[in-house]
Amino acid sequence: MAITWDLETDAPISLDELIEFLDAQGGCVLADDLDAAAMMLRRLYNNRTFLSDTLLKQLANPSAFKAMNPYTPQVLMLHRTEHYFIRAAIWTPPAGRTGEEIFFYEDPHDHNFELMTLGYEGPGYETVLFQYDHDQVVGDVGDVVNVRFLERTRLSRGRVMLYRGSKDIHVQFPSEDFSISINVVVPKMQMNRQYSFDMDLSPETTCAIIRENLMFHTPTVISRLAHDMGVQDVPATLRNFVASTGDFNAQRIADELIRELEAKGLDTA
Repeated sequence: MAITWDLETDAPISLDELIEFLDAQGGCVLADDLDAAAMMLRRLYNNRTFLSDTLLKQLANPSAFKAMNPYTPQVLMLHRTEHYFIRAAIWTPPAGRTGEEIFFYEDPHDHNFELMTLGYEGPGYETVLFQYDHDQVVGDVGDVVNVRFLERTRLSRGRVMLYRGSKDIHVQFPSEDFSISINVVVPKMQMNRQYSFDMDLSPETTCAIIRENLMFHTPTVISRLAHDMGVQDVPATLRNFVASTGDFNAQRIADELIRELEAKGLDTA
């Protein structure tokens, strides 16, 4: 199940020391010695100025800051390497502002990567966790997925949690006050599909329904963009590309895109 650490230590470290520790693991970040990684994050919590110091350094070079942070305003990238990246995620209570959907509040979803997170500031979000077997899922929208309730908990100050890629489904509820988490994220070379779900969040729940695919293969993204820009024969081109790869999963995703284009009124014959 998702792993939680409530560790006690007064020893602080710098962001550079965390980076040195992770770099030493090479391609095994968040694969080996999870307890040591959790302790390093817990020690980073004791450094109450590292985040502001890092952001001030980044803001001294606006063009580099913009290149480092191409994501939503919720996310601030702190460090990136071949094997992992470190980011800060900002969580604010809903107040009816435009764009608040970026926080994924009350939206059950999984991740297709390993993510270790630290509650760094504020009371933290509350989360409900379920587990599922990705290998047993076809992955089409509307599919029923067997799930098992794990726990309801909170990413409080100093707590460290590991969300396992393509195993843990979680849903966040807004914290009562402004909060920040620090994430170590390990992308995978071969990424699974990532989903959002419709489901009841009670401990008795045993199934969920796939509502949306949150991750698409690059050819699909490009194909959607090409269609929206008026390029002709997008579905036929996509079909030919997928056929040349022999990738069954890509075929399924391409079929979903073509159905989407048909719903927009495009003749895909």
